[in-house]
Amino acid sequence: MAPTTPSTASPLSTSLHATALEFLHSCDCDPSQPTRLNHARIHAIRAPGYTHTFGPSYFVSVTPPLQGTLSTDGFIAHMERMLPMLESWDTTVTDVCVDEARRSVVVRARYGMRVKGAEVEVQNDIVWWLWMAEDEGVVKVERSVEFVDGVASGRLKEVMGEMKAKAKEEA
Repeated sequence: MAPTTPSTASPLSTSLHATALEFLHSCDCDPSQPTRLNHARIHAIRAPGYTHTFGPSYFVSVTPPLQGTLSTDGFIAHMERMLPMLESWDTTVTDVCVDEARRSVVVRARYGMRVKGAEVEVQNDIVWWLWMAEDEGVVKVERSVEFVDGVASGRLKEVMGEMKAKAKEEA
């Protein structure tokens, strides 16, 4: 269960918190969609001109697919390169920290990722830093940095490679 806002939280804090949770869950597995990503939901929570980058810096510097700045459509394309190899993924938000003055939220989430054909589920612990602004009276995410667990990402890539090799052997 996602951390809730305190009962004493201001309306702005509550809105930033809710927006952060919707942002993370906008990428949940949606079996009703052809690619299992709901593009409309992803777009709806991001502001026009949204940008996304990855961290930490060294890991990104040695991982070309994580380099550069992505738009909303670039982020979707990045996700969709990996999704054909995944059977499922789920998101568990473990902590949320709201900074009203900066209109930013830091969220820690655990992603349970299962590669098609694999028995193991890789737990990827990710920290998101989100900056928000109002767009026509609605709070949306305008910028995000996703701090990736390099070891879990490496394990996920390894399991994907094992499943590809297994599929070739069986063919």
